[in-house]
Order: sequence, then C-alpha cells, then structure tokens
Amino acid sequence: MKKYITNYIRSILMIMAFLGICLTSYSQEKKHEFSVAVGGPASYMDYKTSGDLVHGNGFSAGLRYSYYLNEGFSVGVGLEYQTYSSTAKYQFLAGQYMTTDSENESFQFRYKATNLREEQKLGYVNIPIGIQFETPGTSKLYLAAGAKIGFATNGTYETSMQNLTTSGYYPQYNIELFGPTFAGFASTDNVKINKQDFNTEVSYSFTFETGFKQHIGEKSSIYIGAYLDYGLNNIYDKNENKNLVQYNAEIPVELKYNSVFDSPYAEDMKLISYGLKLRFAMR
Repeated sequence: MKKYITNYIRSILMIMAFLGICLTSYSQEKKHEFSVAVGGPASYMDYKTSGDLVHGNGFSAGLRYSYYLNEGFSVGVGLEYQTYSSTAKYQFLAGQYMTTDSENESFQFRYKATNLREEQKLGYVNIPIGIQFETPGTSKLYLAAGAKIGFATNGTYETSMQNLTTSGYYPQYNIELFGPTFAGFASTDNVKINKQDFNTEVSYSFTFETGFKQHIGEKSSIYIGAYLDYGLNNIYDKNENKNLVQYNAEIPVELKYNSVFDSPYAEDMKLISYGLKLRFAMR
C-alpha cells in the first residue's frame, strides 16, 4: 500500500487545487457547478470463496466539479472517500505442512478450525471522472456515467474461530502430539485474533448514477439518485498461497494467522458499492 501513498496524495492535491480554482469562478458563470455528496449503504468487497460471503455496508462522502458544455450536458471530476466491508465464513478448515520445532526437529504441523469468521474492512480515496445528461426545467431527470480510480488508505481484517486444534506429527517417531500448549499444540475455544493490516492495490471501477435534480433557487440544486460502482480489477495481489495458521518455532505459543486471501480459500477481490446518493450543488 505504501507505494501508492505518494501517488494518491499528489492526485488529491491536484484535484483539490483544480476544484478550488473552479469554485472561485462558478458564481460568475453558470457553466460551473460545485457539489458535495453522501451515499450508501451497500459497499463491500466481492470475491470468490469456498465459504460463505456476507456483503457488508459502507458510506461515501465527496466533492464534485462539473463543467457544462450546454444546459443539458456536463463533464465532471471529483474526490471522495469510500468505506467497504465484507465477512467470510467457513464451517471447517484444516491444513498441514512440514516445518521444524524450537529444537530444530522436523515435524508436520496440523491445524483444524471450526466456524472460522474473517471480517475485512477497507477505506479508499476515489477520483471519479464522468459525464452527465439532464432534462430541461427546474425539476429534472439526470443520468451520469463514468469511471473511478481508487487508492487504498487503510485496510484491516479480524479473525475469530469457535475452536482451533493444533497438533504435531513426527513421522520419524510415528507419533502425533496434541500437547503441551507451550509447544504450540492445543485445543482452544473462542479464539479471537486482533486486527491485522490488509494491503490492497489500486482499484478501477465503472460508475453509474440516475435520479432527480431539483432547483431550490437561482444557484442551488439538490440531487436525489441511485448509484452503482462496479470494480473492474482484482485489488488483492497474492504472490503465493499461505497457511491460515502458521507455526512459530521461536515462540510456539504465539501462532501467526494469515488472511483467507493469503490462502487458497479466497481470491479475485473487487469493490462494489450501490445505494442512494444525495448531492447539494451550487452553480
């Protein structure tokens, strides 16, 4: 995520400067419109998974500048902040792999998890660019479409399990150990893992919006519409598949936990948002 920080901060500053210049002139010419908007509630990460996917909610808030080519047609650019959330659920997951213990003894680490639940949350700064058509009059119908590029600002995932059982199989002795706990082998109920960082890539989306525009004065308007933002690319770069539960030879009682997106159980994450959008505009 860090490699994009410079890019999206530079983009934000350029957009804000552009909007500021336009705002100083919108009152002098009716070709310019400046608006603020909020939207929601459906906003989530959609992906392929072997478990159950629960779509979450989020919100958006942003600024928009539009330039009118004529009374019914305009082009616009904006800046917005959008949150996303999703939850993946699995009734049962298990894995095993060869590793070495604290005494450099080779063994097969095994784990079994029941009712695993992973909650994922993301925050993105989006830059939308689009066109808008509206009918004449003081009460109008409008239709807008375009594209968005989004830069991740924050992302976390939080994991819980009803039960986690870990064991170690030593083939050289033909024995499987389910204890002791200090060796990393135990059966634990109600496992909860603290929030961990979730790094995602730049998002590219198609956006569509339609609804009503009502003039409430010579220079002010209110938009009430429905919108859809549909992600076009996978935003999670998985270099290799990892195990959900990772043995820690240095401190066996402190196991490491990876996201389901680092494992074979989930892939192809895209951002989707839809719902209602309310805009207040000045022209």
